[in-house]
Amino acid sequence: MKQLVPLFFTVLLTGCLAPTAEQSLQMNLDTQAVDHAYALCKSTVDSTPEAMRLGEYFVLGKNKEDHYLAKITDENYATDEQISDIYNYQDNLRVCRDKAVEDLQVFNVDYALLVSDYLSKDDEITADVISKKITIGEANRKVTESEYQFSLKEYDLKNTTNQAE
Repeated sequence: MKQLVPLFFTVLLTGCLAPTAEQSLQMNLDTQAVDHAYALCKSTVDSTPEAMRLGEYFVLGKNKEDHYLAKITDENYATDEQISDIYNYQDNLRVCRDKAVEDLQVFNVDYALLVSDYLSKDDEITADVISKKITIGEANRKVTESEYQFSLKEYDLKNTTNQAE
């Protein structure tokens, strides 16, 4: 009987651990699928005329890296036309963002919270540009820093999840 008890617990624990690893793998695949769907949706939004115009001055979309130094040092405030484009761009992008966060909450709540925090920061920067509290260059620097901080937190979250397996 004493030999059966350790064997029983070994089988029980192995049975408990295996689904966790499988669930983690599935969660990663599901998260990747959501990321991919968001990238496709955002790519469509980044192809709109307003996004193309904004991309000439702001660090966003397909022209993100073009004239980067000029973009982060631009001391002008957004024009009325740019502000109108920002509103239209944000309205189009909101559909992609909301769907991604909604889907992520099903698969990976921690990652969904991280993405939500990042998007909130982006919204704050956008509001400051629209209200002309900050220049285009300052907005571009803040967006770049926010993306960098998000990448660090995302890396930490993935490592924490992988170590838990």
